[in-house]
Amino acid sequence: MQNKIRAATFEDLPSVVKVILAAINKERLWTNFVPSKTGQDESYVKEIEALLREHLDPSNKDWVIEVIDLAKNGQPSQIVSVAVWDMSAAEDDDRKKRDVKTEIKDDRLSAYTTVVSKARNEFFNRYPQHSYLQLLATHPDHQNHGYAKDLVHSHMVKAKQKGGVLTTLGGPFGYIFFSGLGFHDLGPVSLPPSSASDSHIIKAMSLTVPKEERRQSIVDSVLNYISS
Repeated sequence: MQNKIRAATFEDLPSVVKVILAAINKERLWTNFVPSKTGQDESYVKEIEALLREHLDPSNKDWVIEVIDLAKNGQPSQIVSVAVWDMSAAEDDDRKKRDVKTEIKDDRLSAYTTVVSKARNEFFNRYPQHSYLQLLATHPDHQNHGYAKDLVHSHMVKAKQKGGVLTTLGGPFGYIFFSGLGFHDLGPVSLPPSSASDSHIIKAMSLTVPKEERRQSIVDSVLNYISS
């Protein structure tokens, strides 16, 4: 059965945050950017929700959040995997990137935005247009079912319409995962030491998606033959 991939809604926010935190808490590298479980209190969760709510604003075209929902018709949503795409550099137009209005108070979350900015300046800005995969998370209870791969593949299919470049950051596990999808290693990005663990290295990665050529129909072939 094909997994149901859909755009996230405001109603999904609590479930989306739960999936993200559950996945991050199982990945040692990314605990550099979140408080310990005991520190993930209501105020911290609200801060994450506020940031994602801004991304989901219909007037904000810089972000796309997609989820895999296992719920069947008529059942409550059951979100198991989440992908957050930064589309601010995806189009060749004159629109200005919309600044994030939500104040980031948590130091670790702020450190993550610094690392992303560093990767952009050192690696991703070489591409005139690209879609950046900000976050990809699957709840630990539903991992190893290909959900994360389905979310990335869905975006790859959309990218084929015009052609483009997908970019992301990968730690030890993510490097293997994204390499298996065809992403290439652009180079290391150093992470600052934190109270969670020692300094680590992650990799900036990219995938060039060529534009899919339109297949010529039988009618087109006949018309071309007649006009030739």
